[in-house]
Amino acid sequence: MPLRFRDLPLSVQIAFALTLLNSWILFEETIVDRTALRHILPNYGAGVACVWDAGAVLVIIGLVILLRRRR
Repeated sequence: MPLRFRDLPLSVQIAFALTLLNSWILFEETIVDRTALRHILPNYGAGVACVWDAGAVLVIIGLVILLRRRR
């Protein structure tokens, strides 16, 4: 029987969410900030929290909640 996400300990679930957040930050710093993408994105602030960061956090939280409630 496969292991479900909701059966994992809370610490593992939090580590999963933090790993996704760290992946977003690395993508933002290495790809967006160092290329011309930052000029294309509206309301993007280099080196500061912006709308895109809030969106990424909401997507990550939504994904974790979805995985916890999934059958």
